[in-house]
Amino acid sequence: MKTLLVFCSIFILAISAAAQTATPTPTPSIREEVTVSAGESQTIEQVSKTVDTISAQEMRDRADFSLIESLRTIPGFRVAQSGGFGKLATIKTRGLRNWDTAVLIDGIRFRDVTGITGDATAFLSDFTLTSVSKVEVLRGSGSSLYGTNAIGGTIDFQTPEAKSGTHGQIGGAFGGLGLRRFRGTIAHGTDSGKFGITAGASQTTYTKGIDGDDRANNTNLQTRLDLSPTSKTSISGRIFFSDADVRLNSSPDTLGTLPASNTTIVNAQQGVNFKFDANDPDNRQDTRFFNGQIVVNQIVTDKFVISGYYQGLSTRRVNNNGTLGVGFQSASTSLFEGDVHTGNVHINWTPVTENTLTAGYEFEDEKYFNDGKTPSGTKNFFTSAGQRSNTFYVQNLVSLLGGDLQLAGGMRFQRFNLKAPGFSLTNAPYNNLTLTNPPNAYTFDGAASYFVRKSGTKFRAHVGNGYRVPSLYERFGSFFNTFPSNAFVAIGDPFLKPEKTIAFDAGVEQNLANDRVRVSGTYFWTRLTDIIGYGNTVASIGTTPRPFGGYVNQKGGTSRGGEFSVKGKATDRTDLFASYTFTRSVQLVPQLTGSGILNTLGVPDHQFTFVATQRFKRFWVNFDFLATSTYLAPLTSSASFATRIYRFKGNRKGDLTGGYTFNVKGDKTLRLYGTVENVFNQEYYENGFRTAKASARAGLTFGF
Repeated sequence: MKTLLVFCSIFILAISAAAQTATPTPTPSIREEVTVSAGESQTIEQVSKTVDTISAQEMRDRADFSLIESLRTIPGFRVAQSGGFGKLATIKTRGLRNWDTAVLIDGIRFRDVTGITGDATAFLSDFTLTSVSKVEVLRGSGSSLYGTNAIGGTIDFQTPEAKSGTHGQIGGAFGGLGLRRFRGTIAHGTDSGKFGITAGASQTTYTKGIDGDDRANNTNLQTRLDLSPTSKTSISGRIFFSDADVRLNSSPDTLGTLPASNTTIVNAQQGVNFKFDANDPDNRQDTRFFNGQIVVNQIVTDKFVISGYYQGLSTRRVNNNGTLGVGFQSASTSLFEGDVHTGNVHINWTPVTENTLTAGYEFEDEKYFNDGKTPSGTKNFFTSAGQRSNTFYVQNLVSLLGGDLQLAGGMRFQRFNLKAPGFSLTNAPYNNLTLTNPPNAYTFDGAASYFVRKSGTKFRAHVGNGYRVPSLYERFGSFFNTFPSNAFVAIGDPFLKPEKTIAFDAGVEQNLANDRVRVSGTYFWTRLTDIIGYGNTVASIGTTPRPFGGYVNQKGGTSRGGEFSVKGKATDRTDLFASYTFTRSVQLVPQLTGSGILNTLGVPDHQFTFVATQRFKRFWVNFDFLATSTYLAPLTSSASFATRIYRFKGNRKGDLTGGYTFNVKGDKTLRLYGTVENVFNQEYYENGFRTAKASARAGLTFGF
C-alpha cells in the first residue's frame, strides 16, 4: 500500500500543477447538482452531507452496463461480486454490513422483503444500465430520511425525463466470456414541456461466464411518462422491470488439513489450502422484480407545494438445486415472493427563500411468502407473514449568509404492526405464538456546512442515528433438515428487537484553480449499538427448539476511518479522479463464534481508486483502477462443516476503455467503443470465488 499512497500523492500534486498552469478561460469548472430530500437541487458546495454523483456521461465513458460497475470507485464503498455477472453482489459502506446501504429508484426505497435482512442485496446484480440520468450516493446515516437499511449510506438510481423532440439510441455489444448485449431507448417530449415519455429495453447475456458453464441472463425494461396538465400540476408514472437467471456454483471449499482451532488465520493459497467455487451443473437462480410508481406534485402557491407518490414493488426469487455439485446436495426448490406497497404524501413549505420545511406521512404494507419443495413432495412447506408501518417525518433546510451556511435537521417516527404468520398445516415450525409489535422507531438527523467563498473551502459535519426493523425472514425463517432429523427446523425469532446505530462524519472540501480541482477529506465513525446476528447456540422459541442455531440480538461494533479524494479537470478534455479510503471496522462479538477475531470480515483496511478520461475531439479513452489491501473472509469445509478464517490478497483491477464517435447526419451519431477488463490479467479470488482474467468486449451505438 505504500506504493499506492506515494502514487496518490504524486497524482494530487500533478493534477494541481496541471490545473494551475492550464488557461482558465476555456476550462469548465466542476459544478455538480444533487437533489435533496425536500425535492430541490443544490450544488455540491451547498450540500451539508457527504454526497457523490455519477453522471450518465461518466458511465458512457467507462462503457458500464451495470450499477455495480459504476459504484466501485466511490470512496468508502467496498463493492464485491461472487463469481461474475448476475451472481450475488454486495456493498459494504464505511466498513459496515451488506444490508446497511439503502437503494432508491427516483428517490423511493427499493428492497426485497423476502431477503434475509429485508434489503436490496439480492437484486443488486440485476440493476443494469438501461436508461439512467445519474446516480446519487449519500455516505452516512440516512434513516431519518429513508427509513430502514439506510444506516451506512443511500444509492439513488435516477431515470431521465424526456427532452423536447424525439431522441433515442440503439446498440449492442459482444465480447469475452460469451457476452451478448442489446440496448435500445426512445424518448419524446413536446416543445411546451407538458408531455414527455421515455422507454428503454436491454438484454444482457453471458453464455459462458468465468468457468465456461456460468450462463447468466438479464432482461430489463423501463418506461417513464411525465405530464403537466397545468402550470401548477405535474404527474409522473414510472415502470421498472427486470427478469434474470443465472447458474450458480458451489461455494469455495477448504483444502488439506485445517488448523485445529478456528483462532488461527489461514493465508489463502488457491490449490493449497482452499479451492475456488466449483461448477455445480444443476444449481440455478431465477429472479424477477416489477416496480411501478406514480408521483403527483401540486403547486398551491409559490411557497407551498403538496406532493405524493404510490409505489407497488413485487419481487420473486426461485432457487433450484439438484444432487450434483460438491459435497452433500439434496434436491429442492425454494420460492421467495414479496410485495411492498408504499403510499406517501408530504408538503414543502418555503415561508422565506432561506428556509424550506418538509413534513409528510407514509404508509407501507409488506407481504412475505416462502415455499419450499422437494421432488417427492413429502417435505414441502410454506411460510407467509406480513407487516405494516405508519411513518411521520419532518425535515428543515435553512440557508443563511447568502447560501454559504447550510443547516439541515430531520426526524422520523415509525410505528409497526406485525401480522400473524401462516405456516404449513402439518409442518409448522412454531407453536402457539402470541406476537408483539416491534418497538416504535425514532430517528434523528442533523447536518451543517459552511462555504468560505473567498478561499473556496467548505466545512461540513453530519450526525444521525439509524434503525433497522427485523426482517420477516429473521423472525419466521425455517428450513427442512434432511440429515439427520428429516424435520423442519426454526432459525427465526418472532420476538427480535430492532437494530440501532449512531453515526458521525465531518469533512473539509477545498476548491482550487478556479474551481477546476476539488480536494476532499472526511472522517467517519459509526457504532452498531444493537444488531441482529446468527448464533450457533440459541434458546428455543417457546416450545420450538432451534438445534442448528438462529437469529439473536447481539451487541455490534464500531467502524471508523477516513476518505480522501481529489477530482479535477486538468484541461477541458482531461478528467481525473483519485481516492483513498482507510477503514478500521471491529466487532464486539466475533462473527465466527469462538475465533476471538474481532476484525469485520470482508472489509480491507485500505482501498485506492483512480479514474482518468482523456478526449481528443471525437475520440476518448478511459482508464479506471481499483486496489485494496488484504482482508479476512470465512470458508466452510464441505466435508467436516468446520469454518476457518482466511486472509485473502486484495484486488488490483484495471479496466481500459476507448471509443470514437462519428457524426452521421445532422444530430445523428455512431459511437464505436471497446473495453479490456482486468487489463493487467490479475488472478484474484473474491472471498474465495474466482474472478475473470483479462477479457475484451466491443460495442456500437447509433444515436438520433
